[in-house]
Amino acid sequence: MKAIVLHNMGGARSEKELKEFLYNMFKDKRIINSPIRHILAPLISNIRYKKVWKNYETIGGSRLHKVTESLCEKMKNEKYDVIYAMRYTAPYLKDFIHKYDEIILIPMYPHYSFTTVESALDDLKNTNFKGKVKIVKPFYQNEEFNEILKENILNSVENPSEWNLIFSAHGLPKKIIESGDSYEEEVEKHVEILKEKLPQFKSVSLAFQSRFGRGEWLQPYLDEKLKEFKNEKVLIYPISFMIDNSETDLELKVEYKHLADEIGIKEYKVVECPNDSEKVAQFLLKLAEEA
Repeated sequence: MKAIVLHNMGGARSEKELKEFLYNMFKDKRIINSPIRHILAPLISNIRYKKVWKNYETIGGSRLHKVTESLCEKMKNEKYDVIYAMRYTAPYLKDFIHKYDEIILIPMYPHYSFTTVESALDDLKNTNFKGKVKIVKPFYQNEEFNEILKENILNSVENPSEWNLIFSAHGLPKKIIESGDSYEEEVEKHVEILKEKLPQFKSVSLAFQSRFGRGEWLQPYLDEKLKEFKNEKVLIYPISFMIDNSETDLELKVEYKHLADEIGIKEYKVVECPNDSEKVAQFLLKLAEEA
């Protein structure tokens, strides 16, 4: 039996699942590369999950699973089972992979990072799967993919020339980039590709979201970038993600919206991710078959 496996981080649909997510994430050596993670993971997850869940409740929990299930349905075909696995919440890869002789793993990230793609490969290695494996590589330079993004962005506003487009990428600590991670370079290249495809906008720029802790993270920070656009219209595109999740639905649409209002931004809007569109389903099937 053969399967195409869409692999993502996972998302919390309940308070219990959020605790599980936080524990597994902070236990991942790609997130915290130190033995201290075995102490931090239970400590952080136990302390933070109830407080964080109150924020999640405002959006009804993550919709990542629901949209991914829909995408798998649209990718259904005679050659392969199309299923999904999550890194930090169920369904876990280890729980079903051994029923297959061959899998094509699609890490659902356009760009490479130790914290995403490499973590997904760690997940696969930890299953001790003995069958045939094909891996779909990061696809941010793929022309078909970028045409999907272009169409998605242009369809989100009526008069692009009135809007400042900010590509918001998930941030990473600078020390991870300095250790050899190519994520920053790939995101910057991706923005340049899309900038050429989107000359209609008043301006196009890149910023980074989701930083926490005291260390230096990739810059410019989105909260600082937004301050440049008082009395202007700002359109945000979450360039790191294929499917909407808590960081697009809660962080960008709710938390940064509050900040935009405080700054005095005239109009603030977040573009939906490609999600489970038919074009995305066909694109991913094509990537799988070419792997």
